[in-house]
Amino acid sequence: MCIRDSPIGVLNRCIKVTNEPPAGLKANLKRAWANFPKEDIDETDSKTKGVLFGLCYFHALMIERKLFGPMGFNMNYPFSIGDLRDSAACLTNYLENASGGSKIPWEDLKYIFGEIMYGGHIVNDLDRLLSKTYLDHLMRDELLDEMQLFPFVSSGDGVSFYSPPSTTYEKYLEHIDRTLVVDTPMAFGLHPNAEIDFRTQQGETLFRPCLLYTSD
Repeated sequence: MCIRDSPIGVLNRCIKVTNEPPAGLKANLKRAWANFPKEDIDETDSKTKGVLFGLCYFHALMIERKLFGPMGFNMNYPFSIGDLRDSAACLTNYLENASGGSKIPWEDLKYIFGEIMYGGHIVNDLDRLLSKTYLDHLMRDELLDEMQLFPFVSSGDGVSFYSPPSTTYEKYLEHIDRTLVVDTPMAFGLHPNAEIDFRTQQGETLFRPCLLYTSD
């Protein structure tokens, strides 16, 4: 029976299930990494694993940045786990078929991720520039050798998150749990004060129903 033919009383008593991105950069990164089978990750070569981890981090940035509203993106884009899966499939196929074998074609990968996969959603020029800037920072040789993933962060800022050397599937998850300990706007290249407006809106959304109830 189609859901539109179901009695209203039954629908009102049903448990509604939705599939939404988790809250926080760490949760989004872990979900992105866990989207790939453990056996496939452990069997792949070290370069592909390193680039895939960087791609998962890029995906987590693009998903979580939307929480900052107009400071995050000029428009609300429907990035999804499907974009990550398609990008990962292109990454695997491209590296397997790339000529030379030793040098990673970073420019080609950045174009595929930033202009076709994720860029296919982006219609604002400044948002497209933002996506390109993230990829320019992440997609380079240093990614495979413990690179600082937080953009525009220096050693004196007190926050950091480095890409791990190539390791096993479980070790990558342990690295995320151990080293990505705090959510901060600096992980996105934003000023720390960018969180104030976001948290203020969260508080207003939480307490507005209570205030309306007490005013009645």
